[in-house]
Formats: sequence, structure tokens, C-alpha cells
Amino acid sequence: MYITNQSIDLLLQDIFVKKLHNYLSHFEYREQQLIMAKKILDGFTESKKLIIEAPTGIGKSLAYLVPAVLYVKAINKNTRVIISTYTKTLQQQLINKDLPVVSQLIRDLIDEEIRYTAFFGSENYVCLNRLYEFKSELLTTNEFIKLQSIEEWLQHSETGCVEEIKSVDMELWQEINREVDLCRGKHCKFYDQCYYYKKLSTLKFMDIIIVNHHLFFANIISSNRFLPKNNQETEEIIVFDEAHNLGNVILQWLGHEVSNTQLKYLCNQIYNLKKQRGLVTKLKSLPESWKQNTINSVANLVAAIGQFFSELNTKIPEGKFEFRVFTAGIVEDVLTPALTELLTQFKSAKNMVKTDEEMFKINSYTRRILNFISIINLWLKCENIKDYIYWVEKEETKRKTLKITLRITPLEIAQEMQEKIYSIYDKILFTSATLCVNKKYDFFKLSVGLQPEITPYVSTTEQLTLNSPFDYKKNVVLYLPENIPDPRQEYDLYKVVILDVIKNLLELTQGDTFVLFTSFELMNWIANNIKTQLKIFIQSTSKYKLLEEFKNTRNAVLFGVDTFWQGVDIPGEKLISIIIPKLPFDVPDHPVTEAKTEKMQLEGKDPFKEYLLPNAIIKLKQGFGRLIRRNTDWGLISILDPRIRTKWYGKFFLNSLPECRITSDISIVEQFYNNKKKNGC
Repeated sequence: MYITNQSIDLLLQDIFVKKLHNYLSHFEYREQQLIMAKKILDGFTESKKLIIEAPTGIGKSLAYLVPAVLYVKAINKNTRVIISTYTKTLQQQLINKDLPVVSQLIRDLIDEEIRYTAFFGSENYVCLNRLYEFKSELLTTNEFIKLQSIEEWLQHSETGCVEEIKSVDMELWQEINREVDLCRGKHCKFYDQCYYYKKLSTLKFMDIIIVNHHLFFANIISSNRFLPKNNQETEEIIVFDEAHNLGNVILQWLGHEVSNTQLKYLCNQIYNLKKQRGLVTKLKSLPESWKQNTINSVANLVAAIGQFFSELNTKIPEGKFEFRVFTAGIVEDVLTPALTELLTQFKSAKNMVKTDEEMFKINSYTRRILNFISIINLWLKCENIKDYIYWVEKEETKRKTLKITLRITPLEIAQEMQEKIYSIYDKILFTSATLCVNKKYDFFKLSVGLQPEITPYVSTTEQLTLNSPFDYKKNVVLYLPENIPDPRQEYDLYKVVILDVIKNLLELTQGDTFVLFTSFELMNWIANNIKTQLKIFIQSTSKYKLLEEFKNTRNAVLFGVDTFWQGVDIPGEKLISIIIPKLPFDVPDHPVTEAKTEKMQLEGKDPFKEYLLPNAIIKLKQGFGRLIRRNTDWGLISILDPRIRTKWYGKFFLNSLPECRITSDISIVEQFYNNKKKNGC
């Protein structure tokens, strides 16, 4: 069905004003949602790139889904929409909640069917060939039991995707999931049954494909290996939701990394010294002498990994988790000789293997080893430091082991973004609740390479900032206590003072609180010193597990860092207070932050005003946004950093937040809280 632009505009208005409430019992018409939908439909029709900040409560998912579907079904049927999100939570909301409603609506209105699906990275799908091979191993009793549960699940699964499993042992999953370079495609004996390829074959028939940012850019970097290729017959629209996270994902995919855990995983795949199994035991045609030499090479590599990363760890200053590298050969290179020794073994095997499948595996692992050697050599040479940041990052894993990663991060992304994205896709929507700073989008544009002077394809970019539909003046009090020491000048005294403030706020609300920290050090210090009968959950295990425990516990408090500032949705009185001890400025000596500020200084720019401050404002807006998720929500926001009142830049933070009541008087906070509780709000 094809209709005119004028009639489709009227149809769009009719949908939001009169129709949607028939499909969603809780739906409320919001003018901002309709404004956003009209802007998006116009942008798609006129081939524009749009940036839209849509605060929580507007309903941005429906605001882009409805015009996207109308465009596909009523304007240009040779169109595919790829929606990219940052979190799996939003992917699940779109596929299970929003799209079924929009699909039924469009079917009723214009008698058109919408074909849509979610697609995940290949590692999320079971590989039947690897499963078959794993079953032939000498499994422990525990492994056998876990494998049985996987096989029972597969008897009923239509997707073979790990997303269907509530709880899965990741060590087991890594033994049986699909790995791109180990897949034989049509040459695999399980090809006709393969869950991944069955799913992949359906994508070209879809109107809407939902992916995440990581898969989207993995597809771009690999020259469209994972999604249907863009061609002249099919137009593609790209929607980046949760777009405030795009910049970090882009830097990751345009850079390089290798970690001790990746190298250990390589060793275990070739031959697990503890379990005495791996690729070596599966290559039946190779002589025992080759196998023993390869096992010895694996053992040498394991030792080299330990030596290299232990020495590297000593170079990282105590208490630091990131360390920037400026000079070549910061540690002795024992890794590439050990990897080269292993590589020699695999090259020699090519003359001895007798089956195509064995040759395929030898070639796959040869490429893996070569890739690791290439990245490690690049990192150790530390060349072209004007364009790349060489650094080390360390973190503690869930198993309390130390993960150390060598990273190479580009300083500029605009040129590559133009070549790989902006010159190819005319219609792109960037949207999030937090994209602009002081009503400007300069910081966001810089983070995703939308720079007109470098990328001529972005000259048609348009922006829209929408107002929130929530009544923050009525339902939120922003508490800015006085007499708090400056954390930059009197940090020890600051900690002692805010400890009492946090304790008093927790006693007032009796829990139902997030305390959002900017560092583990401060979080752990407060947790160790606070005296309270309330149940405190401290970020350590998975985010989702911790959230479920928080939701299901009375008088609970959650102490979180970084990931809890965003992507968390807890409506109602389970979350009525958010405490933010410090303004969320990036650590100035983080390698990426440091390198970017240096570059801006050389260009005559002010890195604080143009980078550090905007980044902190965006993060504060994200943290603030956890509180009010629906019209009936209310609560307290407490910012315990005096700089928001005493420094010149404090007004920029406040101007970027929703307009609400601001006070430094704790009695007003108590009165607000007690009145809301008394009135049953």
C-alpha cells in the first residue's frame, strides 16, 4: 500500500492521538512523542541524519518504530531498518513488547505484515559441530551433567541462542558456542541444522533487524560478514538507540587489543594442560611426535604469558588500573617468540594432516596466532603515538583473577566513520535521553565523528531536543548539602563528612536507594565504614543478578560504580533516592582521557570545557535519569560534591538537569519525603 506524504502525516498523527491507546492500556498521548515521530518520518523521507534527545517518559521506542514501519510499508518497500541498541534489556523490550504492538497496529490500519527479528553475535549461538566434538571428550561428571541440561534445552529451542537460557556455565558455553573462524559454513556436516545459519538466512527477508552496537560495528569492520549486505536494490535505515554509548564502542572496534585471558584461552583450546584435552587430541592424522612438541609449545606459551604479564603488572603504579605507554619495549618480549614457536608447529602440520576438516582447523588457529603476534608487535613497538594511544588496563574478573589487556586506541575516528558509515548510509537516527550539553550537541558529534569539516556526508544532520513530560518540580527534590569539603583539596575529610550525610539519608528513606560512585576505592571505603542495619548490595557480581536481589529485598541499598549509572529501570517506590557522592568527571590521567586532552590543547582548544565537562554532564544526566521512570514516580537526588555550587562550571551541570526544587536544607528534604509517604504517592 502506497500513500501520499500528506496522508501519511495525518495517519501518523491519528496513530498517536487516537489509535495507540487501543493497543496499550497504559498509553498516554504525549505531544513530544508525536513531534519526534514526525521529525523522524521527515528525516527518513528527505535522507537526513538526525540527532534527537528524548528524555525518559517520552516513549522514544514507539516514536521511531511507528514512522520506521510506515516508511517501510507505505513509502519504500525496498527498505530495511537496522536498530542498534547498547543493552540487551532494550533489545528484549523492542522484540517482546514494542514491536508486537506496532505490528498489530499496522496490520489493522493498512493491512501490512511487519517482519522483524533480533540477531546476536555468533558467539551467542550453539555450534552443533563443536557440541558433537565436546561430547566425545573425556568429560568430568560435572561437565556431563551441565552438557545434559544444554541438550535438553536444545530439544525445544528454535533459536539455539544462549539468550533463551536463564543461567549458563560460561566455561562450558565457550566449548560449544559458534566461533567465526572455526566455522566451516556449508562444508560443515551440521550446516543444514545450524541455528546460526538458519537465523542468518532469514535476515534478508526482514523489515526490521535488532542488533547491538558491538555487532553492528563488528559487521562494519568485517565488511558485512554478519548482516545482509547493503545493495542498490535495498535501502537501509540505521537507528542508533542508547546512542550516548556509541563513542566508546567505536573506539573499541577501530582499535586493537589482546589480553592474558585471551592468550590463555587460545592455549586451552589447543591443549588444556589441566584437563589434558583440546585441538591436539582431536587431530587424529598427526603423529604423536607433533602432538607432544605442540603440547610443549603450549606449556612454554603458558609460562611466557605468566612472565610477560607479571612483569608488565609491576610497571603499573600501585592503585592504578590503567597505564599509558610511550616508549617501545617496556617489558621483555617473551610472548612473540613463544607464539612463533607454536606458529611453527602449526605450519609444519599443514604437510601432515590428511583431511580437509583438519586442514581447516590448522589454518584457523594459524591465523589466530598470527593476529596475536601482529597486535603484540604493534603494541610493543609503540609507533605513531600522535595518532594512537598505547596503554594497559587491568581488572579483576568474577573469579578474582587478574585480567591485563594491551590496548591500542585511535585518537581520530571521523575519517573512518565517514568511509565506513556516513558515506554509505543516508538515513541515520541517533537517539538517547542524554545527548546534549547545555542544549548543544558538539560533544556527541565529536564522539561519533560527525564533523562536517572532515566528513562532508554529514552536512544534512539535523537536531531536536525534546522537553520531558514529567513534572520534576512537583516530584523531585535536588539536595545539595552545604559545608562539604572539596574532594580535590581535602579528600580524607570529605570522605568522613559525606559518610554521615549518606548515613542520614539512608535512615530517612530506610533504603530504596542507589548510591552511585565514581570509583571503587570510595565505594569500598564508605561500605566498610558505614554503620547501618539496612541491607547493602555492593557491586561485585553481575549487574542483572545484583538488581534482582535489590528489587526483591526490603530496605535495600545498592552501591554501584559506572554500569549502574545507566541502563537501569526500577520504577515505583523501590527506588526513591539516588545519592551521588562525586561529580562523575573522568579520571584525568586515564590514558584515553589524557591523550585526548593533550591533542585538544595542541589544537588550541580547551579540553576541560570541550571534553571533560561535557562528558561528566552526560554521565550525571544518566544517573539522574534512574529516578523518574513514569508519571507517578517521585524521589530525592542528593549530590554531595560542593563543586556543583562553588565552581563556575556548576551551573552547566544544573542547567542540563530537569528543572526541579533545589535545596541545601535537610528539613525541606525530610518534609518532602514524609509528605509523599503520607499521601501514598
